[in-house]
Amino acid sequence: MTAIKPMSPRPRVAVVIVTRNRPQELRRLLLQLEHQSLPPSDVIVVDNGDCPLTARLCIDAAVLHLRSEANLGGAGGFALGSLMALARGAEWLWLWDDDGWPREADCLAWLLDRQRQGGAAIVSPLVLDAENAALCAFPFRLGGRRLLARMDIQRRPVIQGQVHLFNGALMPAATFHRFGMPDTRLFIRGDEVDFMLRVMRGGGRVETLTGATACHPSGMKEAKPVLGGLLLAAVPPDELRRGMMFRNRAHVARLHHRWAMLGIDVLRYGAYFLARRQPDWAGFRHWIASTGLGLRGRLGGPAVTAAAANPPPAAAPALKATVHHHA
Repeated sequence: MTAIKPMSPRPRVAVVIVTRNRPQELRRLLLQLEHQSLPPSDVIVVDNGDCPLTARLCIDAAVLHLRSEANLGGAGGFALGSLMALARGAEWLWLWDDDGWPREADCLAWLLDRQRQGGAAIVSPLVLDAENAALCAFPFRLGGRRLLARMDIQRRPVIQGQVHLFNGALMPAATFHRFGMPDTRLFIRGDEVDFMLRVMRGGGRVETLTGATACHPSGMKEAKPVLGGLLLAAVPPDELRRGMMFRNRAHVARLHHRWAMLGIDVLRYGAYFLARRQPDWAGFRHWIASTGLGLRGRLGGPAVTAAAANPPPAAAPALKATVHHHA
């Protein structure tokens, strides 16, 4: 893409970053933001962690540091940061996970130019694998095929109806006023899908501008092929993320009537956990329990989810006192 001259008057673009105890990744992102040809007017860092280096980085970069005493997850962090950005007068919000960064100095300018021309509710850059820029960090479904190669995807200047949030997604303030904030109850792993589907169901357009690119660790490291590669099962490395993702997938399927996806998940995760030499029954039971929480709308952060999954035993019925009257 060709360079774009900075727009006048300067647009009020607020960057919202959610971080948790990853100062090196945050430093890299803040440095790349400083090199944008169209500098953002505001940078807000929502800190879900307890690393003192995070505050120091924000002071050195002269950006707003919002330290949360509670871990709000990605969903709560983006909701908090976005509300703060709107309260400070932002006209556009540029949302970033702390482990992503823009590749081009003109990334923001290109995204903003596209949003102004087309009026989409969300415009996202193409998110590339941080370790291999020839591949995308997340697949696209195009023409009935699952595509990862950057060259194949960039044959289309714009991809409608698919974005990978929140890795550099640009949104006008009106998107949040119209469709609301990320659902804080989802905490992590699924809030971005729910937000995208909510926007689309409400009539908003979402699109990926393939000429503008960002980097992020590949999501394919968690993708496990099943049924001879016919399906991929996303399996995060730790139990918390697995439980949140399984639960939130079921919630999103129920809320947005994506019953076919839920049916496919039965095959997907049934095959992953059980179609092996030594079936993982504990893993499959965890998937069933987490999926059940999502279908019943039992949402919230880790503490709430644990309480819902392991309710306290019912109290014994109270004994009725009997008063004997003696003549």
